[in-house]
Parts: sequence; C-alpha cells; structure tokens
Amino acid sequence: MAFAAGGKGPRSDINVTPLIDVVLVLLIVFMVMVPKLLNQTSVDVPPKAPASMNEPPPSSDQLVATVAEDGRVAINGEAIPIDNLADKVRTLIQNRSKKIIFFNPDDAAPYGDVVKAMDICRGAGVKTLGIMTK
Repeated sequence: MAFAAGGKGPRSDINVTPLIDVVLVLLIVFMVMVPKLLNQTSVDVPPKAPASMNEPPPSSDQLVATVAEDGRVAINGEAIPIDNLADKVRTLIQNRSKKIIFFNPDDAAPYGDVVKAMDICRGAGVKTLGIMTK
C-alpha cells in the first residue's frame, strides 16, 4: 500500500506497471507465433473415382478367397467345397515365392465360417493372411 504525500490514509490507486509488462510480453509472444501458425501447405486432392474403378480385379498372381453369406468358399471366383479347400490352397501356393492369400468375406458371412476358412488356409501352408476392406 502506498500512502499519499499529504493525505492521511492509504491510496486506492492500482499499480498498472506490472500489468503493462505482462501484456507487452504476451503481445511479443503472439507476434512471433502467429506467422508460424498460419504457415499452410496447399494440397490438391484427386477427384473421387467411381465405385467400379476403386476395386481392381484380382490379378492372376493373387489369391483372393471369398466367403459367402451361406458359408460357401471360392478362390478367385472358383467355388470350392470347404472339405477340399486345404488341398486346393496347397496346390495353388506350392510354386509361389510369397505364400499369401487375401480374404474378402461377405458382410453377412458368419464369423465362424470365415475363421474356419482362414485356419484351413493357414494349415495348408499359407504364411500371410490378408483381409480386404471396403
């Protein structure tokens, strides 16, 4: 508290010097930071392709297994009974350097059937299982 020179009580003035110092420091900080925050990079996003072009057809060197809603299994569009799946996969991957198969199950396919098909493929010698998404 400061006392007035000729007065009898305390002065009720606010000392604004520390407030001005803080405001000036904040002003300097914002002046330095705002140009760095406004630094933007423009990116050109390609136009969205039609749905038919998004999904490339599987090439002959890829194995794509599909599991239908009723549990039917097909490899590259060829329907295979679940009992013969291991033999078919074994013959398809025996001469391949990359022992990989992709799974594209139907959304309504039972989870147990999909896992069973994956287990059979894994037991037939497939090293990598890939799951395709939409």
